[in-house]
Amino acid sequence: MLPPTVISDEEIAASVCLRVAGYYHNSLIEGPGRRSVLKMQGCPLRCKGCIAQETWAFDGAALVPVERLADVLLNPAYDRDGVTILGGEPFAQPDGLWALVQALRVRGCPHVLCYSGYTYEQLRRMVVRQPYIEHVLDDIDILIDGPFVAALAKGACPWTGSANQRVVDLIATRRQARVVLLNEHMFD
Repeated sequence: MLPPTVISDEEIAASVCLRVAGYYHNSLIEGPGRRSVLKMQGCPLRCKGCIAQETWAFDGAALVPVERLADVLLNPAYDRDGVTILGGEPFAQPDGLWALVQALRVRGCPHVLCYSGYTYEQLRRMVVRQPYIEHVLDDIDILIDGPFVAALAKGACPWTGSANQRVVDLIATRRQARVVLLNEHMFD
């Protein structure tokens, strides 16, 4: 994992920023195809057995402007089929997350996948207090939702950590106005 670059206080003050732990390229396990991955910092859920406990603290890692993040995630030196955003809990920073999704789309990112320890239904209820969540859900392609449950880890599917987590096809979900899971045949 590559650490975020050091940013000046002036650039931080003039930008929409996210608190991030780091990023990496060429992942084949966090979504379909080859992915560039952003690991966000801060998680209120703190699932027992989480493999990313270093991302729990909200004051850890670094603040990075979303425009800079979009540039490094879409670095043309790396081939990718899309970008994956994970955590920590990405939806704990909904305004910055939405700004990042917009910046990725403006730069031509074809596919955005986001992990969340919250379920899709919980996120939809959170929209009342945090409207940026709705914007994110309306613009990303796949949501992997639900908390990590260590007792269900052996039943995990590709891209999930435990059997209770779902791979939600948000394009089909928006079209059909109901939660649509990605077909299992896609994992064959």
